[in-house]
Amino acid sequence: MMIIDAIRSAATQHAVYFLVTAYIESLRHFERSSGVPSDVLDLPLRDNADLERRARQLDQHSVVPLEAIVPVSELAAVLECAAERLVTLDSIALIPSARSDSRRSALSV
Repeated sequence: MMIIDAIRSAATQHAVYFLVTAYIESLRHFERSSGVPSDVLDLPLRDNADLERRARQLDQHSVVPLEAIVPVSELAAVLECAAERLVTLDSIALIPSARSDSRRSALSV
């Protein structure tokens, strides 16, 4: 899926949220026929925990009409990918600060 590729290559958290929001906005135009629970399509997105909660809700959505299987499973994949990318971006953001802290402490000794 192109949206998942775009999320995986997003350089910032802002970009991840932008892509997921745009994707959800596109589904909202077909909300009735998509079979996706309306609260999963609510905006704005709050944080990573919110993305994970929505993905879990879709995984637990037991009665999915045949025509809704693709939108529900696709949205679940998008939300899970976004949550994973945010964790990755968080860990990348921590690495440079750890390096600079160790350099500062080495220089001050």
